[in-house]
Amino acid sequence: MQNVIPSSSRLLPGFMSASMLPDQLGTSLGSGEAFEPPEIKVAPAVTYHQHRACSALVRRMYAWRGYRVSPPRQLIEDPNHATLGAWMDGELVATLTASRDSTTGLLADNLYAEELAALRKPSRVISEVTRLAVDTDCHDPEILKSLFRSSYQYARAIFGVTDVVIEVNPRHASYYRREFGFSQIGTVRTCPRVDAPAVLLHRPLGNLHI
Repeated sequence: MQNVIPSSSRLLPGFMSASMLPDQLGTSLGSGEAFEPPEIKVAPAVTYHQHRACSALVRRMYAWRGYRVSPPRQLIEDPNHATLGAWMDGELVATLTASRDSTTGLLADNLYAEELAALRKPSRVISEVTRLAVDTDCHDPEILKSLFRSSYQYARAIFGVTDVVIEVNPRHASYYRREFGFSQIGTVRTCPRVDAPAVLLHRPLGNLHI
């Protein structure tokens, strides 16, 4: 895991800086010592080293799953893209990139142009989640929930986003529907970026509860 924790001054209002486990788990242990669960901090990657750590985690996790890894298309200063990282006790454990729809389109347009065209309306701003990776040493689902919750907050507050889409492996689609409120809007196709099957999922951001 990469130790490149962001400064607390870079945590935007509403971003996660919370205990990984419910408060009630922080009770006394048998020895009489209080259990202090690890702390998760989710924040945008803003420095070169933070971006490099996020890219390294993506490459490692994609290679572990046998996926092809495409290089990130955004520059660090690109206003339509934001890479978020989740740090636990100073170690990078998860990352994703949120991209706002623009004149260059979204990566999902390569497979799901018709589905995205149906979503695009003057009153809507679409964000796409890509380059999602979670370190295999971390098994608590709260990490991924914290990362997604923060990405929703960022996308809505900074990008003005109303809808989020993500391409996922069909094996994982039911999890994203159940845990994150997505619905499937595209059929199974092969994503050339990772050389694996994918389906397109969509979620409106009218309700941020997850």
